[in-house]
Amino acid sequence: MTELSPRGVPSQWDNDNNHTSAEHNLLGFNFTTWNEEVMLAALATPAPRAEGLQLLVTANVDHIVRLTKDAEFRAAYRSAWKAVVDGMPVMIYARLRGAPIPGRLSGSDLFPKILRRLSPGQHRLLFVCPDEETAIKLNERIRELGFTDHLSITAPMGFEKNEAFGTWLTSLARKQQTTHLFLGLGAPKSEKWMAQHRHDLPDCYGMAFGAALQFYAGTKRRAPWIVSKLGFEFLWRVASEPRRLAKRYFVSSWPFLLAVARDLAGKPIAGFNDPAIVPQEIEKKRAS
Repeated sequence: MTELSPRGVPSQWDNDNNHTSAEHNLLGFNFTTWNEEVMLAALATPAPRAEGLQLLVTANVDHIVRLTKDAEFRAAYRSAWKAVVDGMPVMIYARLRGAPIPGRLSGSDLFPKILRRLSPGQHRLLFVCPDEETAIKLNERIRELGFTDHLSITAPMGFEKNEAFGTWLTSLARKQQTTHLFLGLGAPKSEKWMAQHRHDLPDCYGMAFGAALQFYAGTKRRAPWIVSKLGFEFLWRVASEPRRLAKRYFVSSWPFLLAVARDLAGKPIAGFNDPAIVPQEIEKKRAS
């Protein structure tokens, strides 16, 4: 049995951004070796003080493919508080490499478990949903858990480039004194937005859980448990949304194998080292 410290994390580890003893490098990024129980306990403790948002990223094949192309996304991953393995192919690769990562921690599985760990009156939750129906139904479900000071809102299209919305949302979070920020708006824009506004936000945990908010609200149906457990949830999602997801899973995902090959050869998955290129890429994107 893991002994927990008063802060809710294993006594031999600290819940801070600089401690790396509980991490393992895979595909060029540091993944936590915390199991689900330790992660949930950590997320129920206060975020590190005076450090702004603490980003949790959940790596799947789509993320890895995007990380090979997007320097700003890589920067968000490298500045994240914790990174966990979400997708089954990434987990299989971790196993083949002997990585001491205990198992998959998907956003869809973590989201309801995190909510059950949090306490009304102590934790202040802010949900940014993809549509009004999800925001309304999620608000109702969160109220059923006893929360009354949470916020459930929607974001406009192109929110990540909308400076006015960004200013309003960070101001709202500071006024609420948000402890947990959940974005259900898709990758990589959610992760990049939170990383970019990290120091504009209060000390809190930030999670980009995509469709997990819709699954919990009941506005989108999730795959049966056994399908998810076996790692075939992507097939269920493709069948549910073929026009949007078929290309992502069956065409755009092949660069994942190239990233694996480069990682096995000890090379950066993007084909170059970031320190010399990240600033230039980010500036070009912001100027365009």
